[in-house]
Formats: sequence, structure tokens, C-alpha cells
Amino acid sequence: MVFEHANMKYCIPSDMERKGGIWILRAGRSSARPNYSVGPKISENYALHFVLNGKISLALGDKVVTLSAGDAFCLFPHTRYSYWEPNGDPEPTLRMQWIVLDGEAAESALTRIGLHPSAPFLHNVMKGGLQAVLDQIYGCVDDDTIGQEFGRQKWLYQLFELLAAPAKRGTKPNWLEQSVHYMDSHYMEGITVTDVVHQAGVHRTHLYCEFIRVHGISPSHYLMKLRMERAAVLLTETDVSVTEVAFSLGYSNLHTFSRAFAKYYRISPTSYRLQHAPVLT
Repeated sequence: MVFEHANMKYCIPSDMERKGGIWILRAGRSSARPNYSVGPKISENYALHFVLNGKISLALGDKVVTLSAGDAFCLFPHTRYSYWEPNGDPEPTLRMQWIVLDGEAAESALTRIGLHPSAPFLHNVMKGGLQAVLDQIYGCVDDDTIGQEFGRQKWLYQLFELLAAPAKRGTKPNWLEQSVHYMDSHYMEGITVTDVVHQAGVHRTHLYCEFIRVHGISPSHYLMKLRMERAAVLLTETDVSVTEVAFSLGYSNLHTFSRAFAKYYRISPTSYRLQHAPVLT
């Protein structure tokens, strides 16, 4: 028995979309028929549903949550689910729109906006132009014209931006974790611990104490470790000069770099290169 009127469009993601870690598989719209009910069944992907009109009851294990127009929910892979229009309305008003996602980054993106397998729903999200973004996705999801994948990715990321919980907007993730990411990403650009302190938004002493407690070394030692390990790779696996290594790692001159390298490895950069040069056969 068919319980809904549904229109669905299928996407063939490009290699570029797949390399991005998250992509759209299909998108659709539906309106309920009498006695509307789906499941129990299991999804193989991430199915993000938006309630446009009416109400829907969603079974989560032994719990049932009822969602209304403006709410959203996500079906996570390999999770049993079922949903239905409550009260068996003889003239159903439920309408939904959905997109189905895949990719290794999909779950982390959903987690980022507050959706988890144990709490896979959001309330009152249909605002701020979100409907227009859903319509854009629906319009381009099955267009395999070269270049259209950029549009799909643009609208997908805009959708996630709009879905970000208001309470989380304007706030930063864990400052200590972000400090590590900041150093990992920019250590070759001459950043200092002062820059890290500014980025973290905490007192310098607090940064040092927490960093040592969690990572076992100071942030200045961590920065040095990143630079020296990269210097070792450049010296032994490339033919760039020692001066070029120094400038590439953000040092202003060769002397400062050579002194830091010798302090870290107990040997000069030139001697290190000679000792670790590959043996030619």
C-alpha cells in the first residue's frame, strides 16, 4: 500500500564531491495519504527530513517524539526507525522535504549542528531562508552538468550553516583543542605562543598549565616540535637548501633556525642532512 505522494530526484556525486567527504545522494518531497506510516525499517544513509506542514511521530527505540511543522529529524545508518502521522487523521496534512547524505564526514557534520543517533531531531529550524536553500538543492540535485557539483556543495554547506543551533552560533569549540589545530595548521607561518594565546582567548598562564596537563609539553615546545620534525623531513627528503628550510618554517634568518635546530637535535642542520642522507646503490 502507498502511504504518500512522493517526488524523488537522484544524484550521481562527482569525484570532487566524494573527496569532500559529504555529498547528496537524493532529495525528495512528499505529502501523506490516509493512515500514513513508514517502517519499522533501517536506513543505509543519513536521511535528513524537514516537516513542512502537519505533525509526525517518530519512534526512537522505546520512546516516541512528535514533531511539528518547522522541525527536522535525521535517520542515521543502521538504526531501526518508524514514523507515522499521529491520530490517523483521515485527511492528512503532513508534508515533508528531505535530502539523503553519504560520506565519511556526514556524521560529524550532523553532530556539529546538534543531531545525534540518540537525539536525532531539531525544533523550529525552518527559518532564515532554509526553505529556499532546500528548494535550490532539490532543483540541482539531479543535474549532472559539469560544474553543477559546486552548486550542490554550496547549497549543502549553506543548509548546514542555517541549521547550526542558535545557542552554538558565535561560540567556539573547546579552546585547547582549537589551539592544537591552530598550531598544526599554521606552525610554518611564524606564529608564536602569543598568537596562540590570542586565538584561544585565555590567559597565557592558563594556556600553559592546561596544555602541559593534557599534552605533557608546553605550547612553545609543541610548536618547536612541529617545526623541527618538519625541518628534518625537508632536510632528508628534499634538496632544498638549509636557508630555504629556515624561511619555509617561518624563521626570519638562517642563524636563528640553525641555533634552534642544533638545540633540538644536538647537531647542525647540515650535519643532520649528511648523516641521514639516503644511501645510493
